[in-house]
Amino acid sequence: MRPDKILVVGFVLLSPLFVACSGQDNELPEELQFEEPEELVEVPELTEEQVETEEIVSAEEIVDRDQVVVIVNGEEVYGDRYNLVYFEIKNSLTQSGEVPDDLAVVRESAMLDLIKQTLLAQDAAAKGIIVTDQETEAIFQDTKAQFDSEEEFEQILAQLPYTEAVFREILAKSLLQQYYINDQFSDIRVSSDDIEAFYAILSEQMEEAPELDEIRTEIHNQLLQTEIQMALNDRLNQLIGEAEIEEKLP
Repeated sequence: MRPDKILVVGFVLLSPLFVACSGQDNELPEELQFEEPEELVEVPELTEEQVETEEIVSAEEIVDRDQVVVIVNGEEVYGDRYNLVYFEIKNSLTQSGEVPDDLAVVRESAMLDLIKQTLLAQDAAAKGIIVTDQETEAIFQDTKAQFDSEEEFEQILAQLPYTEAVFREILAKSLLQQYYINDQFSDIRVSSDDIEAFYAILSEQMEEAPELDEIRTEIHNQLLQTEIQMALNDRLNQLIGEAEIEEKLP
């Protein structure tokens, strides 16, 4: 990791960790707190407290499932996939209380995420990176196993705006992203100098920071996660710049 990135990526979601380790109420200054890098494919969290779909996305916000919403390098992408991405973004914003007054912002975000998902899948296929049906089934069964019964799982899934088959597709896309990262960015490393440089900055910002050895692994993992996310974002921006994209929504 380049030293000049430490300040940019170093503080991702680490303040709760350090507060917990130190036992103090210290927090990083607000200007040094960064949001966690978002997953390109967000797997919905299945809980007993699901919100009804109609409470999050109105009928006016949904496009026809068979409508072509964008063409990416000749591949037509349809409304059913757009609606899924839109719902996940809107749901996330709803949960955080950050839904914008102008829903065009949500539409633009959904379109961009959909384009990125499509480009990643295209690039993965070109590089021979695939997810098999058996791998998708395995992760699907692992998800079901988190519930007391299959009936409970189906009841929770029924509250989401898609079928079991579509949920499997979401899991497969998430797995594909992880495979892509493992294949393309396995050479990314975080050095001891990176960790120590970050810790030095942290120590200056906190009244009583925990000892480095207590949190070295956590710092390493967070810096590595953030560096990988930045590399993925760079790759996707490159793919967008090289792609032929024709958006079809007004």
